[in-house]
Amino acid sequence: MDTKYVVRGATVKCNKGRDTSRLNLPKSHGFYVNEKAVLNDHDRVENSNVMPFGHCSIADRCNLFLAPKWEKAKETTLVKGRPALLATSTLSCAVGGVITIVDDGQQS
Repeated sequence: MDTKYVVRGATVKCNKGRDTSRLNLPKSHGFYVNEKAVLNDHDRVENSNVMPFGHCSIADRCNLFLAPKWEKAKETTLVKGRPALLATSTLSCAVGGVITIVDDGQQS
């Protein structure tokens, strides 16, 4: 199985939101793939790492209230002491949505 790490600029989608969004990493952790900064399971800060997804089918407007960490991160690859984010990782929102990776960002 090919491991796809998620890098700054990856595209994400919430199953309750209308729009896609891009992951941001205001400051690199110093770990790169294809010269792009890799994210870890704690890169989940609302309006910093993860931006709103427009209209929300549950609450009309997207108001992110994210879980403490991304799930299904790579425990054996650490990025600044935390598991690396993978293309298969997911993040829950307390409003009711689940955020998934649409594109890992490595080629964009």
